[in-house]
Amino acid sequence: MYSFYVPKTQCNEDLITIKNSEHHHLRNVLRLENGETVRIIDGEGSVYIAETSDIKTGSTIVRILNREFYTKSSPSITLFQGVPKHNKMELILQKATELGVSHVVPILTERSLQNPSENRCERWHRIILSATKQCGRVWKPKLCNVINIQECLNEIHTYSLGLILWEHEERQHIKSVLRGSSDVDSIALVVGPEGGFTESEVDVAIDYGCIPVRIGTNVLRTETAAIIGIAITAYEYEI
Repeated sequence: MYSFYVPKTQCNEDLITIKNSEHHHLRNVLRLENGETVRIIDGEGSVYIAETSDIKTGSTIVRILNREFYTKSSPSITLFQGVPKHNKMELILQKATELGVSHVVPILTERSLQNPSENRCERWHRIILSATKQCGRVWKPKLCNVINIQECLNEIHTYSLGLILWEHEERQHIKSVLRGSSDVDSIALVVGPEGGFTESEVDVAIDYGCIPVRIGTNVLRTETAAIIGIAITAYEYEI
């Protein structure tokens, strides 16, 4: 069964209107016809099983056959990701979506080498949407605006647990910190860009409540560190 994303505002009690790129994919790529069954997600917990009833040039109307609502997984995971070069962020967004993060916040740090353009951010949104549909998620992760490292740290206190991945941390492994933190409902994972965080950035992060952790003995690429950090967290909390 093919899946489509439709914002909640386009979902009525009995009918759903599919527009724009999702309509183009349904009509011109998949070439679906009236009477076919499709799966619709609104990215906010609702899943609709519907039947195509009116495929037009500019939109498709589907009739709702069944609706189910799914609550969010807990704890929620927010990835604060130092913006990397080239297309590495695309891999991070895809895998973070598959692994169950609730938010991704791109951050600019001392070693960040690029400030993403509006077109690049739009592409990032499309990658998250595609990964959400591909992996069968119900809640679509929110891609937040790009912020700097200080703005990131200003938000850490709002999370039950804030972890900053640092390759020079020798005492605390992420596993031991997670297993010692059972009563949490939100987790912030802070990951640096290529070259990692500077020592002064880590010191400031600790002052703001971040716990520095390592995830292995080897120095990992930023995309590897982000994916493994999320995967370990999701595993420990069975997300």
